[in-house]
Amino acid sequence: MDFMKPLPAILFGVIFALSQAVYSQEDLSKLEQSAVSLIEAFNEGDAEAVASLFVPRGELVLSSGELVIGTEDLLSHYTTVFADPGRPQAALEAGSVRFLTGDVAMEDGTVHLTYPDGEISSHFYQAVHAKQEDGSWRFASIRDVAGDHALPSEKLLALEWLIGDWLIQTGGVDTWITFLWSPDGPYIDAKALTDSTGGPATAATMRIGWNEKEEAFHSWAFDADGGFNQSIWFEAGESRWILKTKGVTADGETNTLTQVLSPNGSGQGFSWTKRDQVIGGAVLEDRIIEAVKRPPAPAEAE
Repeated sequence: MDFMKPLPAILFGVIFALSQAVYSQEDLSKLEQSAVSLIEAFNEGDAEAVASLFVPRGELVLSSGELVIGTEDLLSHYTTVFADPGRPQAALEAGSVRFLTGDVAMEDGTVHLTYPDGEISSHFYQAVHAKQEDGSWRFASIRDVAGDHALPSEKLLALEWLIGDWLIQTGGVDTWITFLWSPDGPYIDAKALTDSTGGPATAATMRIGWNEKEEAFHSWAFDADGGFNQSIWFEAGESRWILKTKGVTADGETNTLTQVLSPNGSGQGFSWTKRDQVIGGAVLEDRIIEAVKRPPAPAEAE
């Protein structure tokens, strides 16, 4: 698998794993069509079409535990959902279907929701299908299992704005930073080179990954002198991130601080605030520095 760039949002596709119960190829095709119809109706914002795909007393179990039962309540629920201009588009990734009887099938899988701002949220679901007298299949129950189960590579899309080359200039010191998709796994790697007037250039590296236990991004940074730190990232508004950082300097002193990364609206710059920094017991002044994106180098003529 190529980890140079996170995988895109998974396109719609239904894959059925067959069970030992009696079934026909026609049943499989109709089950798949039912799932296709549900996603199409959802993405078109057609509440009546979605409700019609359930049996009359069909139920929707939301991740909060709330129950929506029957055609009328389902219609009301989806009418409200579709009235929201920020509603997502859905893509379905069915994991398996088990035929419990000739007329009842259970499906589980993952639904991927893509919001207008590009955010992707993924949730497990379980669905019970009931075969009708005319041979069609309708949903008897759909249960949304709470939790974001997007792949780490998909989660990293939230930090895609960092990718590229950046320049920071402060008081005669130039720092060049490059963020790129890692070739070694679902990470973002960074390399920095600082050149100060009258002093030697220094280098540093960083790796950003998803910490499933903390349910947050986690980064590790190392400088050429032997110092290092790690940060937990917390989202604070659209594309604004707060980093709680702690580490050790090359001299063995503890180093703690809070960092805030705030991109500007154009995507061509971001502010980098360092505050509440304490090194070896000494409190440093808060600083705000600005990074600007550098255009790619012109291609060399062949």
